[in-house]
Amino acid sequence: MKAVKIIGYILLILVKVLAVLFVLIILYFLIPPFYNRYIVYPELEQERTALWKKYKKPEQFIAHTDFKGILHSHTYRSHDSRGILAEIIPAAKKAKLNFIFLADHRMSDLDSFPRGIHGIFNDIVIESGTESPGPSMMVTPLRNVILDWKSDRSQLIHDVVKKGGMVFYLHSEDSHDWANPDYQGMEIYNIHSDLIDEKSPLKFLINGMLNSGIYRHWSYRELFDEQTKIVALWDSLNNHRKIVGMAAVDAHNNQSIRARYLKNGKVEWVGPNAKTLSITEPGWKEKLLLGKPDIAGWAFKMELDTYFHSFNFANTHIFSDTLSSRSLKNELVKGHAYISFESLAEANGFQFVSADNSGKINTMMGDSIKSENAFKLKATSPFPVKFELYQNGKLIDSKEDRYDYEFQPKNKKGNYRIVARLKFRKEWLPWVYTNPIYIY
Repeated sequence: MKAVKIIGYILLILVKVLAVLFVLIILYFLIPPFYNRYIVYPELEQERTALWKKYKKPEQFIAHTDFKGILHSHTYRSHDSRGILAEIIPAAKKAKLNFIFLADHRMSDLDSFPRGIHGIFNDIVIESGTESPGPSMMVTPLRNVILDWKSDRSQLIHDVVKKGGMVFYLHSEDSHDWANPDYQGMEIYNIHSDLIDEKSPLKFLINGMLNSGIYRHWSYRELFDEQTKIVALWDSLNNHRKIVGMAAVDAHNNQSIRARYLKNGKVEWVGPNAKTLSITEPGWKEKLLLGKPDIAGWAFKMELDTYFHSFNFANTHIFSDTLSSRSLKNELVKGHAYISFESLAEANGFQFVSADNSGKINTMMGDSIKSENAFKLKATSPFPVKFELYQNGKLIDSKEDRYDYEFQPKNKKGNYRIVARLKFRKEWLPWVYTNPIYIY
């Protein structure tokens, strides 16, 4: 009898310990999201509002128009997305995009172009492209062609580029043939690359779900880490030849739980990565949760990565005289581009150029110039920022809280690029990365 009491006492202690552990685990995952919701995010929102009021239109040194858009996005043409034009265009308009270059996953070894969504829709240029199987790259042929993925990869890249197309390496954290002479650029930021380095993806997910309302853009920022290794790789490659840097949202609009009515009256439940969870007859659950279908037919949605929040997170700006796929591609591969994190502030108007000794602007980001002609490097911003100047990947100068920046390279050869940072909660957050000016 005494032994039974002892066992019961031990079991009671174990239950209490487990209960305490359970509560601690719940608090571990819930306290940070609620702290963000009621302390951190309101403060960030207030600071962002104050920052936006400081906007000043910069003096324009670059004659071309600054077009903002997205590179590397997915639609229903990818196995892991259900995105359709009716969802993409409203999100793109809200994010003030001018263009979207798609990189849908290939459907077969023979890949025909153009395909999927392709053309101009509500003044937004959408160009079809493909994300090849590993090593991953975005191939944009810009012509009628059938690519054979069974062919030699180096030869395929060479042929696409030689015939006026574009090839950028994706997922730069992975191994690539970096010595290949034909690819034109690489991702220096990708939302997916940033996500996979999270030490606690579950904490990010819970925070994103609990702060999915007016603070969703700040919950997105929780995954951001400066991609120092990737940027360092990019810098090292630029010491050998021009490699253009771009930002990628890798948008799929697929981390969600959704439901829709099918034509036969049944309900399809769709989970993460656009996979069907079940097809069932409507029951109490469906009657309780499903409402009027939206423009894409979804009667229930609980989303984490909406198209808008992806489109408004990381952008590539391209300076071009014409808003067309061909012109945008031509200017992008010249490096006439910079990347920005637009949920912090709109970057349109940011510029990085060089001037001669008379003050005349003679080149812009992405271009090469002789050292005797590059008397001064100049950058301008629509908001007060911390300008950081990097030469061959090394920080050589910085100025805080400035709309304008100047530096004299004094005949020093090398690749010069700017990182502009905005101040939030006493921390200088990366906002703009320019492509380099190459002084030789």
